[in-house]
Amino acid sequence: MDQIKVMLVEDDAVWRDQLTSFLSREHDLVVVGSAANREDAVHLARLSDAHVVLMDLILSDNGYDGLEAAMDILEIKQTKIIMLTGIDEEEAIMDTYAAGAVNYVTKAHFEDIPCAIRAAYNNLNYIHPDSAGVLVKEFRRMKREQRSKQLTSAEQEILRFIHKGYKQSNIQSKLHATESTIKKHVNRILKKLGTRSSREAARKAKRLGIID
Repeated sequence: MDQIKVMLVEDDAVWRDQLTSFLSREHDLVVVGSAANREDAVHLARLSDAHVVLMDLILSDNGYDGLEAAMDILEIKQTKIIMLTGIDEEEAIMDTYAAGAVNYVTKAHFEDIPCAIRAAYNNLNYIHPDSAGVLVKEFRRMKREQRSKQLTSAEQEILRFIHKGYKQSNIQSKLHATESTIKKHVNRILKKLGTRSSREAARKAKRLGIID
C-alpha cells in the first residue's frame, strides 16, 4: 500500500513531536517534513512532495497566520490542506474553507486526524463534525438571504401583516395602498415562493426566516 506523505506546520515543538509520533503509528502515513512558522512552511512546501499538509491555524501572535500560509501554499501548488487548531469558532471555520482548505479539525479531536488525512488524500468530501454544523448553519443563512432578496421590501411587509392575521382591507389601510396593488403584490409573492395561498406563503416565509 502506498504511504500518504504528510507535512506538519505547528509552532509548538512539543505538540509537533507528539503529532509526529502519533502519525508514525499509522502504517499508511508518513511525516515527510515539518515547519514552525509561515515562512518555513511556504519554503518547505516548494520542496516537499507531501500529499497532505496539516496546518496549525495560529503560528504566532499575528492572527490566523496559518490560514495565510495555507493560501500561500495553494498559490504555489495544488495540495490538500487540513487546518488543525484548538479554536472552535464559526468565523475561523468559515475562513478555513473559503481559503481552500479541505477540512478543519480541532486538537480536542486528536484521534480523528488520521481519518481526515486519508479522506483528503482520497478526495473524499469528509467534513469533520467540528465544522459540519457551522457549514450547515451558514448554508441556511445564505439560502434565507437569497430568498429574502427575491421579495421586495413591500412584499415582505405584506407577508408580515398576513402572518399576524391582518385582513386585506387592514393591510390596504396600513400601507395606504389600493386593493389591486395589494393583490398584485400577493400574486407575485405566491409565484416567487411557490405557494397557493397568502397564508401558506406567510408561514413559509416565517419558516425560512424571510420575515421575523
